[in-house]
Amino acid sequence: MINPIKSARLAAGFTLGEAAKELHIPVGYLSQIENGQRQVDPVRAEKIAHLYKVARDKIFLASRYAVREVSGE
Repeated sequence: MINPIKSARLAAGFTLGEAAKELHIPVGYLSQIENGQRQVDPVRAEKIAHLYKVARDKIFLASRYAVREVSGE
């Protein structure tokens, strides 16, 4: 089963290498994201979604990227 991130990349017409180059990240890093082996921060998730021209919520679940709460104390 193809995951939503890979599916969006393919639908946008990018190879793994082309997408990684556009995102300025190593191919292996993007592959790990697609395979669920690496979490991404919200900013990178948004950049990936923007490149693929889909809403971030369509390809990433909130649990797929790390959001850290920072207290002012």
